[in-house]
Amino acid sequence: VNAAMPIFVSPDSIFVSSGYDVGGALYRLESKDGTVRAQEVWRNREMKNQFSSSVYHAGTLYGFDDRTLKALDSATGRMLWRERALGHGSLIAADGLLFVLGDQGQLVLVPADPKAYRESGRIPLFKTKTWSAPSLADGRLYLRDESEVVALEVSLATATRKAESKGR
Repeated sequence: VNAAMPIFVSPDSIFVSSGYDVGGALYRLESKDGTVRAQEVWRNREMKNQFSSSVYHAGTLYGFDDRTLKALDSATGRMLWRERALGHGSLIAADGLLFVLGDQGQLVLVPADPKAYRESGRIPLFKTKTWSAPSLADGRLYLRDESEVVALEVSLATATRKAESKGR
């Protein structure tokens, strides 16, 4: 099952991942004479996206490897850190922050930092399973569980300042 979307990794690569103990790989794309070729850069089992896609930010892939949130170096596939307290989940990245939604309804704000997992905030939002990715539009973060949708006003500049000051 390949439920996770391939992720563009700047400047010329694609990261693909699959759950069920398969893993992920990074492919460099080359275009020559009207033909595109993919060359495997690395492959491992460090990021096995089951139902949610990873995100890429500034050289790092962040995503759920089964029930563990991880950060991988996109150039090598080496694991940089992991956090197991969220269960299965999904995430998006915006303005240097990760908005992480655990499968039991916890929304967690984490700076996109390849050096360490640092939680800047956490709020319980839902009591039932949440298997959908957060989405962000016009200053609102949209989240849902099996029965309801929630929209939260988000100021990225304020969230970034709070995340940075908490990391000091």
